[in-house]
Amino acid sequence: MDIHWNTTIINPEELIKISRGDTSIVYKYLLQFQELIPPRIESLEESLKVGDRKKTRQLLHQMSPQLQFFGIKDIVQPIRRLELEYETMSFEDLSALVNNILMKLHIAIKDVAFVLKENF
Repeated sequence: MDIHWNTTIINPEELIKISRGDTSIVYKYLLQFQELIPPRIESLEESLKVGDRKKTRQLLHQMSPQLQFFGIKDIVQPIRRLELEYETMSFEDLSALVNNILMKLHIAIKDVAFVLKENF
C-alpha cells in the first residue's frame, strides 16, 4: 500500500526512512502522534498561560524527537532556541515562539488525521 501524504506541514521523508517504508510501522507512528501530541499541546498551552518557562521547555524537549520524525516544517530551530534561551529571552518572545510552534502542531494533528483517514 502506498500512503498518500497530501499534507500541509508534515514532510514524511524522515518517517518513511525510520520505518524503512514499512506501512505498519508508519501507521503505528501516526497513531502514537495522534495519541500523544494533543495532551502535550494542552500541557504546553497551560504552562505558557501560567508563565512556567521550565515546564514549557521540558514539554518541547519531550516532543522534539517525535516532531523531527514527522518533518514538521520550521519547528526544530525554534524548539532548540527555546531549549537554550528559555530563561533569558523575554516572555513576549518566548510566547511568540511557543504560539508559532502550537499553530504548527495543530496543523500537524490535522495532517495526521487526514493521512490516517485516507489511507488506513
